[in-house]
Amino acid sequence: MDFTKLKTPDWLVIGGGIGIFIFGFLDWVTISGFGASVSGGNVFDFFFTGTVPWILLIASAVGTLLVSAEVLRSDQAPWPLIIFGATALAAFLLLIRFIFNPIDGASGLDVGRGVGMILSVISGLAAAVGGYLGFQAAGGDIKDLTDMDKLKSSFSKDSGNSLETGDAGDTPPPPPPPPPPTEN
Repeated sequence: MDFTKLKTPDWLVIGGGIGIFIFGFLDWVTISGFGASVSGGNVFDFFFTGTVPWILLIASAVGTLLVSAEVLRSDQAPWPLIIFGATALAAFLLLIRFIFNPIDGASGLDVGRGVGMILSVISGLAAAVGGYLGFQAAGGDIKDLTDMDKLKSSFSKDSGNSLETGDAGDTPPPPPPPPPPTEN
C-alpha cells in the first residue's frame, strides 16, 4: 500500500478509527463518593452509544484504506458519502453518550466520564471532520444531502448499456442477421 496516496481527511478518519479502537477499551465511567473513587466500563457497556459508533468508525477507517488502495472503486458506490455518513452518525451517537450520560448519581455519588469516553469522543469527532473533508474533496456539498434525487443518483449503477425504457442492466437485443445474398 502506498501511504503517499492518503490525504489529510483520510488520515483523520483512519486516526479516529484507531483512536476509538484503543480508547474504547479504557474506562468510560468514573464514580466517586464517600471518599473513594472507582472507574470502569468500556465501549461495550453502551450498545447504541458505544458499540455501534465503535463499529462504524473502525469500518470507516478500513473503508478509507481500501478506497485509497483502490480495492474499492468509486464506480461501485459513493464511498466518500458513505464514509461521511458513518463517521457523522458515530460522532453524533458518541456525543449523545457524552452529553446525556444516563447513569444516575443518586445517594451522594458523583458519576462522571472516564478518560476512555473523553478520548473516544475526540477520536469520533476527528473522524467525522475527516469524513466531511473527504466528502467535500470528492465534490460533495452539504446541500446535496437534502436533495433525494441527487442521493439516489449517486447510488445508481449505470454501466452505459441500459435501454432508455428498460431497467439498468438490460441489454438491447442483437441485430438481425444480414439478408442472404440474392442471385441475379
